[in-house]
Amino acid sequence: MKKHSLWENIKEHKKMAGSLLVLALCLGIVTAIGGVFPSTESASSQDIPEHDGDVLVDSIHVEETSEVVKTGDASQKAPEESKEKEPEKKDSELVTSDDVEELKNSDTYFEEMRATINMDRNQVISMLTDAESTAKNSAEKENANQQKLRILQYMEQEQNVENAIKTKGLPECLVLITDSGVNVTVNKQDLNQSDVAKICDIVMRETERKAPEIIIQSKF
Repeated sequence: MKKHSLWENIKEHKKMAGSLLVLALCLGIVTAIGGVFPSTESASSQDIPEHDGDVLVDSIHVEETSEVVKTGDASQKAPEESKEKEPEKKDSELVTSDDVEELKNSDTYFEEMRATINMDRNQVISMLTDAESTAKNSAEKENANQQKLRILQYMEQEQNVENAIKTKGLPECLVLITDSGVNVTVNKQDLNQSDVAKICDIVMRETERKAPEIIIQSKF
C-alpha cells in the first residue's frame, strides 16, 4: 500500500509539474504577444506627439476647401455687389438721359433745318425751271430764270457765311437770306457784343447787305 501510494504521489507531482510548465509557457507567450502588440488602453494612455503640419493630403484638402469657401463667398457677394451697382447705373441714366437727348437735338438742329430749307428751295427751283421752259414769251422766261438764279445765289451766300463764321471760331450759325434781309440764328444762349459784331461783319462782307437788314438772334 505504501509503495502504491508513493508511486501515485510521484505521478501527481509530475502532473502538477507539467501543468506548471504549460502555464509558464502560456504566460510567456502572452507576455511576448503583449510586447509586440500593446493593448489599446496602453496606446491610448500614451501622449501622441504633435506633427509639424506637413501632411500633403490634408494640406491639399484644406486648400481645396478654402478655395471652395472663397469661391462660394465670392459667388454670394457677386449678386449683392451687382445689386448695389444697378441702382447707381439706373440713377445715372435717369439723370443724364434727357441731357444727352437735348444735346443730340442741339447738334442736329441746324443740319435738319438746313436740309429742310434746301429741299423746299430745290422744289421751287424745279418749278421755276418748268415755268421757264413753258413760258409763252421772253419776259416770263426771263422772270423765271432771274428768280431761280437769285435763289441759287442765296443758297451759295448762306453756305459762304456759315463757313466763314466757323473758320473764325465763332459759334455755329444757321443763315437764311431772303429778299428783305438776312436772318442769323446762333447756337449759343448768351451772345456777347463781340460775337455779334464779328458775325455782322462777315454777313455784310459776304452778302453786301447793310447792318439794318441783318438780324442776329440766339437759338435758345
